[in-house]
Amino acid sequence: MSAEGAGLDVFGDVTFGIPDRLRASYRTTTYFNTAPDEPMQRWLTVRPDGRVLAFAGKVEYGQGVRSGFAMEVAEELRLGLDSVEVTLGDTELVPWDLGTFGSGSTAYVGLQLRRAAATARAALLDLAADRLDLPASELGLAGGRVVAARDPARSLGYGELVADAYRRAEIPEGEVDLTSPGEFSVLGTERGRVDAMDRVTGAAVYSRDVLLPGLLHAAVLRPPSLGAELADVDARVAEQLPGIVRVVHEPAGPGRPALAAILAESDEQALRAASVVQARWEERSGQPSRWDVPRILLDSARDAMVMQESGDVEEGLGTSARTLEASYYAPYISIAPMEPRAATARWEDERLTVWAGTQRPFGIRSELAAHFEMPEARVRVIAPEIGGGFGGKSIYPLALEAARLARAAGRPVRVAFDRQEETQHSTFRPAALVSIRSGVDAEGCLVAWEYEAIHAGERALIGRRGSESPYAATHLRTVVSSADSPLPVGSYRSLGAAVNHFARESHVDEIAAAAGADPVEWRRRHLGEPRYHGVLDEAVRRFGWRSAAPGSGARDGRGVGVAVGIDVGSYVALCVAVEGGGQEVHVARVSAAIDCGLAVNPDGVVNQIEGGILQGLGGTLTEAIEFEGGVVLNPGFARYRVPRIHNTPRVDVGVVGDPLVRSTGAGELGIVPIAAAVANAVYDATGQRIRELPLQRQLQPAG
Repeated sequence: MSAEGAGLDVFGDVTFGIPDRLRASYRTTTYFNTAPDEPMQRWLTVRPDGRVLAFAGKVEYGQGVRSGFAMEVAEELRLGLDSVEVTLGDTELVPWDLGTFGSGSTAYVGLQLRRAAATARAALLDLAADRLDLPASELGLAGGRVVAARDPARSLGYGELVADAYRRAEIPEGEVDLTSPGEFSVLGTERGRVDAMDRVTGAAVYSRDVLLPGLLHAAVLRPPSLGAELADVDARVAEQLPGIVRVVHEPAGPGRPALAAILAESDEQALRAASVVQARWEERSGQPSRWDVPRILLDSARDAMVMQESGDVEEGLGTSARTLEASYYAPYISIAPMEPRAATARWEDERLTVWAGTQRPFGIRSELAAHFEMPEARVRVIAPEIGGGFGGKSIYPLALEAARLARAAGRPVRVAFDRQEETQHSTFRPAALVSIRSGVDAEGCLVAWEYEAIHAGERALIGRRGSESPYAATHLRTVVSSADSPLPVGSYRSLGAAVNHFARESHVDEIAAAAGADPVEWRRRHLGEPRYHGVLDEAVRRFGWRSAAPGSGARDGRGVGVAVGIDVGSYVALCVAVEGGGQEVHVARVSAAIDCGLAVNPDGVVNQIEGGILQGLGGTLTEAIEFEGGVVLNPGFARYRVPRIHNTPRVDVGVVGDPLVRSTGAGELGIVPIAAAVANAVYDATGQRIRELPLQRQLQPAG
C-alpha cells in the first residue's frame, strides 16, 4: 500500500507464464525455490503524486530488463520512460520470482507487467469516467492524464484519480486488453537504457559498494583444492595484527560446511592477517586432470533421455548412399563475469538482511531461512546492480558465509571473492562429448540422424537444451545423458544449447561439404520452420554470402561459415568471416539475424546478440579451464583468455520477426551458433575440420 494510505495497487499471479511442465520440475528439485502459497502479489502502483512504480523479482545484470520493463509499462499507460520507476530483486518489495535465467524476463515477467499496466489503465479510465461523468469509451490517456476525447481541456492526472483513497485491482486470469502493435509508440522503438547514466558515472551500486555503519571485512580461508577439508587453524599471529576484530572458526556440521575467516576493519587488514594464518587441510588424492574428462564422460554416462525418435536409425544408415560419423568435444569454461561475487549481511532484532549480486534473490532467501531455521518473512535479500551473471550467479555461497560471520561478530560483514577465487571456487559450464552418425541419399538429402550427447554433471536439464535437431530426416534419434564431473558445474549462458549447436551445426556443414553443396542451400532444403528461413535469409543478405561448397575455395587463410540456431523460442542465424593462418585465427566480421517475436527494444536485442557473440568467441577460440589435482591452473585473466577489444570482430545484427508474436528471449541467442559458424569458416579457410573447442588449441601450422 502507498505510504500516504492512498493510491492504486495492481496485484497478479506470480506464476504467470511458467509452463506446467517446468513448474512441476521446479517443485521437485532443491535448486529452485518453490512458489509461495499466496501467488497474488503486487506488480504495479500508481501513487498520489502521479508516479508509477513497477515491481519485478528479476535482477539487472546488464541485459537491460529495467529498461524493457519500463517500456512495457509506459506503453500501456501512455507515459514517458522517465515517469516509470522499476524496482527489481528486493524480496521485501517485489513479487516472488524463480530467478533471472533462461531468457524468461521479457517473455513472462515483461508480459505480466504489461498486463498489470493495462489493468491499471482500465481502472484509471473507470475512475475518470465517474469523476467526469463521461463513458470510459470517450476517454483517452496521454502524458499521465486521462483526457476527454471531445474536450481535451477536461482531464485528470493519474495522481488526482487515486489520491482520495487506497484501491486495489487484480490482473484478470484470462485475456487483458493490451495495446495492439499498430498503436505502439514505445514498444518496438529503439530506446537507450534508463540506467545508463548511473552506470557510466559510477552512481550505480554493486554488491561491493554496499557500505553500512560498523561494517567488517572478511577474509575467508579457502581450500587449496576442490574437496579439501579444514582440519586445523592457528591464527595466533594474525590476531595480534592491527585492525583485526575477530577470528571465526566454525567447524563443519550437519548441512553446514566449515567456515574460517579473519574479520577486520578493512579489506587490507583482513587479507594481510589471512596470509599469516597457519591452516592445515586434508586434501583428496588422485583427482583427475582436464585430460581425463573425455574418458570420465564415456565411462560414467547414465540417465539417458530420448529427446527425439522416429523411424529406425540403423535401417536408415544402412540404406544411405553416404554415411558420416564424428565426435565433438567442449571443455569446462568459466563464467568469467567482470564483477566477482560479493555479499554483505546485517542482523537486526533477529531479522537478517543480505545484499548479494545473485540471480536468485528468493532462492537465496529460502536457503538462508532454512539454514538459520527462521521464517522467510524475517529474511530479506536485496540484489544490487550486477556486473554480469550468465547463469553462474544463480549459485551464491557468499550470502550464507556473510550471514554466518555477521551473526558471529554481532556487526555487519562483507565477504568478497577476488578474481582468482571467482574462478577457482565457482561453477563451470559442463564439459560435453557429442557423437553423431548421419546418412544421406544420392542427392545429399538427410536420411538418418543419430545424436548422442554426454554432459558432465547431474542436472540433465543443462545438457538437453538445444539438443533436438530441426533438420528433416526419416530416421532420427537424439539422446542426452548425464555423467560424473570432476569440477562443480552450473548454469552458463544458454546452458547446453551452445555445445549442442556446435556439434550439430558443424556436422551438417560436414554433410554439405561431402555432398559438394552450399551450406546455406543445404540448410534451406532441410529446415521446415519458416522462421528459420527468415533469419537465415536476413543474415545471408547482410553478409553478402556467395554460394559455394565449404572449403571449395583457395584455402588461403580466409573463409566463411554459417550456422543457425533456436533457443528459448527464438531463432538466430550467423554468417562469419575469418582470417589468419597457422595457429592463429581472427574473426573479422559477423552478420547475424534474430527473430524473437515482438522486440520490445530492438536496440536492446542487438546489444544482447552482440554480447552473446563476443562472449561465445571466447569459448570458441581460447577459453578452457586447465586443472589438475583439484586445482584450477588458470584462474586469472592473465592466463584465462577471454576476448579483448583488439580481437573483436565487426558485428552486424538484424532484428526480424512479427510484432504480433509474443516476445521470446534474446539474451542467450548470440552465443548459441557462434562456435559452429567459426569452426565452419576455419574449415573453409584452411581445410582443417576441428571438432574440439577451443579451436586455437587444435589449429595446425600452415603448410
